Amino acid sequence: MNCEILLVFLLGMIVLSATPGIGVLASVSKALSEGFKSSLIFIGGLVIGDIIFFLLALIGISAISRLMGQLFFVIKIIGGVYLIYLGVNTIKRRKKEAAFDDLKRSGYKSLTGGLLVTLGNPKPILFYASIVPAIIDINQIQIYEVVAIIFIIFAVSFIVIGSYCYLATVSKSILMRKQYQNRINAVSGMTMITVGVFIIFKRG
Repeated sequence: MNCEILLVFLLGMIVLSATPGIGVLASVSKALSEGFKSSLIFIGGLVIGDIIFFLLALIGISAISRLMGQLFFVIKIIGGVYLIYLGVNTIKRRKKEAAFDDLKRSGYKSLTGGLLVTLGNPKPILFYASIVPAIIDINQIQIYEVVAIIFIIFAVSFIVIGSYCYLATVSKSILMRKQYQNRINAVSGMTMITVGVFIIFKRG
């Protein structure tokens, strides 16, 4: 694998991450409702899902095709329902100091939510199913090349989607008065619920 191939993959990842979609919307909602740190954990879940699809693409297109069958449908429903659940909790939450155990549970929920959003989203599946076989010789790929691509997935996702979340957090800090905070939580929660419903009913 040469630098040109890595550059092609890098550009593809930037477009995938920068294009507003359910992953970006859900991440920004996390940033608005729970803060920048929580959104980074959520992005970590997105990245884990991306890496899973990348590794499946290395195994072969047939593996991804099977995943897009009944298992994909089940994961999509679970992911959608889970986002709706997070959205309802966000709307119900009032501005208060969270306990350490609550923060830990929130971290687990954020990571799981990000993973389920990616696993239930056909966009990354189509991306990895199309670009990986087109630019990578699966029979000759080396372990260091796999590591390099995983690093690109990790870095681009956190930098690009993290930038969206940081800007959302900065905007939120301007409206940190309590009356605005409840409205922000309501908007963020409704966004998560909308994304969850979209995932459940989206075809393909």
